[in-house]
Amino acid sequence: MRNDSRCLSNSCQKNSTCVAGHKDDPCLCADASVDSVEELCNKTFNPCSSNPCLQNATCLGSAGNLSFTCKCPAGYNGPTCERADRDCDTNPCEHGGTCQSGLAGPTCLCSAGYTGALCERDLDECISEPCRNGALCRDGVDEYSCYCVPGYQGKHCDLEVNECASDPCLNGATCLNQIGYYDCICPLGYTGTNCEVEIDECLSQPCLNGGTCHDSLGSFSCSCARGFLGDLCDTDIDECSSQPCLHGGHCTDGANGYSCDCTGTGFMGSHCETLTPLCWSQPCYNNATCEDHADNYTCHCWPGYAGSRCEEDIGECRSSPCLSGGLCVERSWAGHYGLEPGLPPAFRYDRAEGYICRCPPGFAEIYSVDCLSAKRSFSFGNFPVEKDGCNQDTSLHHFNDYVYRQDTIAKCDLDHKLQGKGNVCQVLTVMKTSTNVTQTLAKMVGSVRIFLEITLAIAHLQTKKGFFMVAGTVQKFCMAVLIINAKTMEYDIEIDLNVITPENVSSVSSLNVRTGCAKKDWCVHHPCQNRGRCTNLWLSYHCDCYRPYTGPDCATEYIPGRFGSEDSSGYAAFPVVSTQNENFIISMFVRTRKSSGLLLALRNSTYLYMRVYLEGGKLTMLAPNSMKLLGKHSMDDGNFYLVTLKIEPNKMELFQSSHYLGFISSPALTIQSKDILYIGGLPDNTETDRNGRYFKGCIQDVRVNNQPLEFFPITTPPNPPINRTLINVTQGCTGDNLCKSNPCHNGGVCYSIWDDFTCTCPPNTVGKACEEVKWCELGPCPHEAQCQLVHQGFECLANAVFSGRSSAIFYRSNGKISRDLTHIIFGFRTRDTDVILLYAEREPEFVIISIHNSKLLFQLQSGNSFYRLTLASSVPVSDGKWHQVTVSMVEPLSQSSRWHMDIDNNKDTATSTAAAGSLNFLREGTDIYVADKAFDSLDGLRGCMSTIEISGIYLSYFENGEIPIKKPQEEQFLKISANPARTGCLQVDFCSSDPCMNGGVCEDLYTSYRCVCPDGLTGTYCEVNIDECSSNPCIHGNCSDGIASYECSCEPGYSGENCEEDIDDCDGHQCMNGATCVDEIDGYSCLCAANFTGRFCRYRRLPYTVCGNEERNLTCFNYGNCTDLGSELTCMCLPGFVGERCEKDIDECSSDPCLNGGLCQNLLNKFHCLCDMNFAGDRCEIDLAADLISSVFTAVGSVTLALLAVLSLAVVVSAVTANKRATQGTYSPSRQEKEGSRVEMWDMVQPPPMERLI
Repeated sequence: MRNDSRCLSNSCQKNSTCVAGHKDDPCLCADASVDSVEELCNKTFNPCSSNPCLQNATCLGSAGNLSFTCKCPAGYNGPTCERADRDCDTNPCEHGGTCQSGLAGPTCLCSAGYTGALCERDLDECISEPCRNGALCRDGVDEYSCYCVPGYQGKHCDLEVNECASDPCLNGATCLNQIGYYDCICPLGYTGTNCEVEIDECLSQPCLNGGTCHDSLGSFSCSCARGFLGDLCDTDIDECSSQPCLHGGHCTDGANGYSCDCTGTGFMGSHCETLTPLCWSQPCYNNATCEDHADNYTCHCWPGYAGSRCEEDIGECRSSPCLSGGLCVERSWAGHYGLEPGLPPAFRYDRAEGYICRCPPGFAEIYSVDCLSAKRSFSFGNFPVEKDGCNQDTSLHHFNDYVYRQDTIAKCDLDHKLQGKGNVCQVLTVMKTSTNVTQTLAKMVGSVRIFLEITLAIAHLQTKKGFFMVAGTVQKFCMAVLIINAKTMEYDIEIDLNVITPENVSSVSSLNVRTGCAKKDWCVHHPCQNRGRCTNLWLSYHCDCYRPYTGPDCATEYIPGRFGSEDSSGYAAFPVVSTQNENFIISMFVRTRKSSGLLLALRNSTYLYMRVYLEGGKLTMLAPNSMKLLGKHSMDDGNFYLVTLKIEPNKMELFQSSHYLGFISSPALTIQSKDILYIGGLPDNTETDRNGRYFKGCIQDVRVNNQPLEFFPITTPPNPPINRTLINVTQGCTGDNLCKSNPCHNGGVCYSIWDDFTCTCPPNTVGKACEEVKWCELGPCPHEAQCQLVHQGFECLANAVFSGRSSAIFYRSNGKISRDLTHIIFGFRTRDTDVILLYAEREPEFVIISIHNSKLLFQLQSGNSFYRLTLASSVPVSDGKWHQVTVSMVEPLSQSSRWHMDIDNNKDTATSTAAAGSLNFLREGTDIYVADKAFDSLDGLRGCMSTIEISGIYLSYFENGEIPIKKPQEEQFLKISANPARTGCLQVDFCSSDPCMNGGVCEDLYTSYRCVCPDGLTGTYCEVNIDECSSNPCIHGNCSDGIASYECSCEPGYSGENCEEDIDDCDGHQCMNGATCVDEIDGYSCLCAANFTGRFCRYRRLPYTVCGNEERNLTCFNYGNCTDLGSELTCMCLPGFVGERCEKDIDECSSDPCLNGGLCQNLLNKFHCLCDMNFAGDRCEIDLAADLISSVFTAVGSVTLALLAVLSLAVVVSAVTANKRATQGTYSPSRQEKEGSRVEMWDMVQPPPMERLI
């Protein structure tokens, strides 16, 4: 409301006067000129400055404008809002307030949340500060709102927010709830606020030398190029470091590979993995051929050698076969070849049989047989066949225009054909063509053998006196022909009525007859492969092959069958061919690396009646109604083994290579032609599993009664093939590539070997697959910790020191613990009588290990039981000694069990009567408090604890950041408290040995000890006495150290505990003649007045003379005469004085002239001895006591002399005194001066006249 009057009370300020009715300038300023009135009033005055408006109304005005307006609140009016409204018609109450009329005017009843006369003010509910924990309060209408800082929630922000409740941490990270935020402890390989980012460790290209980096969680791995090794491919691989050569083979490292030298190991192959056949050791001597068998070997000797190893040279010359004094030379004597005329230049084993005769003159050698007068022998062939005289049982066959017999002629009766003396031939037998020709000659009476080379099966030789026939075989061979009465037959041999002599032997006339026997060596070029044994024949050779080889040259190998390739299930089945033999032999080569598998089985129409399988890598044979036969030798090492089964009517025998394993008895067993032989498995999977499971490996060269059963025939057989069944059996013996699955751990390099693999492991890793890391050899733990290997990793163990609640540590599982937690092991030592050692709770389950009234207490509530299990020790444990504790379930495999507590190796034990569950509630989501309990009134542990083990998982005192190598084990308890553990606690209480000496008190600090020493002692053991004198407490004296004290021996002139007080030596001083006493250390000096001198200023100063001038002068004391001799001033001293200025009195007593204790008195230029009463003389040299018995005269004389001496002395003293009396006082020496060397001290006289008394 605007006020019309402009002259209100106090409207004009500064003593101005309001003029009513004046429009422009109502205020007239006092003491102001007319010109300045308007300016002064208008520019300096604000009408609202005096608060003219009442009822808290608002005044509207401005400086320089004298008028104002009051904006009245509801219920009031008037120029200054001085009048109240009469009623509530206008409803002045705001914000819904209720108006009530009264004598004093209207009043307002305000709505909730408002206040003020007219309810114009909002009530500030935030005044009471209802919001907690730093929250911001926002006022509202009859309410308030709390805006919480991060980490709190609730109406009043009094509830802490669990930021981990939403599981914000990803990838298995552990969430730590903080005030207002959370922290994620990321597993290895992840980073980011929520561990959402996988770390690509390959970004830095860590792999060297062309290695390929493979990122993984928390780490990376390098696939190194061949020839390199190491985490970063920085090491050149030593392929021999993993010892890939088996059975002691010598490994030679090469470029990107290695080679194995199997010499002397008995094995062969690229890794020396295959057992070398016995013949490979060349056991046979003299170039014999070795043949391997199941259990041994056979040496096939060349003719001329014998023995099991062909080591014996047959001595053909032992029977002295050479006649007429001929010298016998054996063909096996290699040293004679090239020297003996009858021997070839070079020795050959195939010609080592037999001998030659070196005949004497006049005798001839008939081809190394006999020395007779006959000069020649002949061979012949290609003649017509004549059957007369021979009983031939077989027919003749033609081959390449030659006639030969297939079988042997058993008997040839030539008796009726012979016309001569003697019965020459009764039996002539020629063996089969597969071996060398052997002849049996009987009754060789008067006959001579001639070697003939036969190329026909049948030939005949006719003589003048008769004829006989000789039969041969298909091979070209040399045989002996009997010549009867050799002397009459000399040169008289007819062949088909043609006389043959050496002179007429030619290619035309001899009819293919030539002298001697020539045989080609077909084996010289070793045509038999794979160690086959070559037998030389006349027209060819024959190879005896080792298994599993076959063919004319042993070049073909029976194709092995591969069973279980890539872990498939398969088998082979063969029908049994009828056999006429009672014995039935099955043999095969077997190669495997599996310890189990069915090798072979025989089934008839009813059941399996024989099985051979592997059990634990060993051959096993089983038949119905018989004991199982188990072999003794393993054969699952990847080598080939020959397995032989011999079935006889009443027993079955089993062989493994050269080892006879034994037999089992069986009832009469007949193998029928319809029986089935199964190899490697059976058609039914269940039945196969009962009999050793399917075989995995290779089987080769299966033979039944020496007849091969081929999985894959190598040639088309002449007869129809056996109907065989092959299920998942493949050709060859190629092993599975086990490196495909990357079996080598920790960066190991995989090398595939047959059905297996070998790993080249990095350093500090071992195991077939490098799976075992020698973690502790890497030094992963801090120096104060001990490394302990655990499953899949390691832990760093140490003892920790706890010093109250502030040092308590909290743990929580990483959420990956799967094992059952059934025991707790820890050690401790403390002197606390009531303290928590370990506490964990997840309602309703909990575990508490504490010390109560000095006894160890174990409390557990776990599982389905709500009963609290309690175990307590019987003896106190708060003795400061180390105690080892194990608390475990009696039956750890049960869900509920009694618990047992063992302290110090059964020194104190306790077992509960009730049962409780395990500690599995600790595996997830439960905080474990060590050395304290949350929210209790007790202080934390003060003492020492070992690393706590809970069923093999340790509560480590070291965080991952403190360990250079990340712990790889999956199951862990993580330390979640931020405070570091203080390690280094000692298990031994050093105070138990009373190390403190001299009454010191030992204080156990757990990491060490401390001796509290009594006063005056120090050192580690209180062994050192503190030197209280080290601080030099004695100011003027010598310090003597004591125990916790010291004593000062003061220097003369000082006193006091520390010799700090200077003794006032002027007290009772003897300074005379007005001298001033000057206190000094241990004495005083007298400051003499003028003309006085001496120690006590008792003597007048002797005159002195001065000569020279102002620039150059000299003072001579003590009557010294000063003379100026040109350029030099000198003092001429009186006797008794010396010095440049005659300032020194000569001390005649310095030489101690007085004897017998006499006191020397220094006089001017002389001395005087004051003798003891028993001595006399100038120098007290006369002993008066020795002269007491002398004569009276002598006594009188002595007395007289003494009196004279005294008189003389008195005269002298009087004279001296008379001379000095004018300038010196009288002096009476004290006892102290008498005992010295001088009485008068005129030693030094110099200005100023002051001397020191010492």
